Amino acid sequence: MTEPLNLLDPNHYRNVRRPAVEAAPLPNWCYTSKNWHALEVEHIFMKVWNYVGHISRVSKVGDFFTVEVAGAPIIIIRGDDGEIRAFHNSCRHRGSKIAWGDGNCKALTCPYHTWTYARDGALIATPLIEEDEHIRHSKLGLLPVRLERWHGFLFINFDDKAAKLLDWLGDLPETCRSYAPETMICTRRKVYEGVKANWKLHFENFNDSLHIPFVHGGTLNRQNVSGRARRTHEEFDGQCVVHFTQHKGSRGLLEGETGFPQIDSLEGRYQEGTWYPCILPTTMMAWTIDCMFLFELWPRGPESVDVGICSFFPENRTKRSDFEELAAKYYERLDVILPEDNHAVELQQQGLHTPVNAAARFTHMETLCHAFDNWVLDQVLNTT
Repeated sequence: MTEPLNLLDPNHYRNVRRPAVEAAPLPNWCYTSKNWHALEVEHIFMKVWNYVGHISRVSKVGDFFTVEVAGAPIIIIRGDDGEIRAFHNSCRHRGSKIAWGDGNCKALTCPYHTWTYARDGALIATPLIEEDEHIRHSKLGLLPVRLERWHGFLFINFDDKAAKLLDWLGDLPETCRSYAPETMICTRRKVYEGVKANWKLHFENFNDSLHIPFVHGGTLNRQNVSGRARRTHEEFDGQCVVHFTQHKGSRGLLEGETGFPQIDSLEGRYQEGTWYPCILPTTMMAWTIDCMFLFELWPRGPESVDVGICSFFPENRTKRSDFEELAAKYYERLDVILPEDNHAVELQQQGLHTPVNAAARFTHMETLCHAFDNWVLDQVLNTT
């Protein structure tokens, strides 16, 4: 479909703004346009709290990992004082990237001219260049990025004027309290790089119940669901799209498998079901009775996304002698379903290049997708 000249004209999105039972999905260009993606970067990713990883990735002094948040390279590192900090991954000399992947370091050194930074970001060496009135080490440390945490979950925000992380999360800490998130350890992280789809398609897919019998016909669809109760982010105090599925057993396992006992602290409805809070814009959680798994979305442009899947267990479970044996069953489930989802959204991305807007209606099983699409419009069109 032809991209309009004025992408910010609300009239282009009137059908999306209708009540869910009457509404259409976002227009094709919201998934294919470089111009629209640039607006999302400006109005969403540069303004909101972006999940970047779990504290267990930087458990020791000097541990670091790197991420790119909508194209912006970031370093997360634990300093000598034990503090975890975030910095722009860009040398203060000529702007080169200074770190890749993850690991442990005594210092961060730029590969271009060997400017070297301490683990708290301070500039400590500029080989062949003496300090003078123009080059002062004390004024040329790595540029910090605002970082806050909820238990072990680390978030950054590029906007220093943004409200605190806990304000963004709203009800999430209380609704997850029964799962004891402070005890959770990330035991495996697997990334599917270069999925050929827009990041929003994966977020919508996670919240689309209708696809399960068809995309996951031989896997998830074999798990019986006795009832389903949903709430959208509009009924939730916080920037999340949420729903709860009532069922027996664990959603962390394929049908017929047995695993860990139930989390010790579970109360109320959380003892029989799975809580799915999706933290806007790119983090989808599934808290089930014995574990938690988390999807990370890392946009690489309008038509490519890296998809991370992380497995979490209570720390005391990881001390068991049979942990690896049992955990492998949980990893197997994720290794089966995520490629199925990746394939589905890649086909959807291909179809969105049609010259007409063929996607015309949500069903009652996709109301969370409608809520998400309207949240995106609220941010980009600045109508909140």
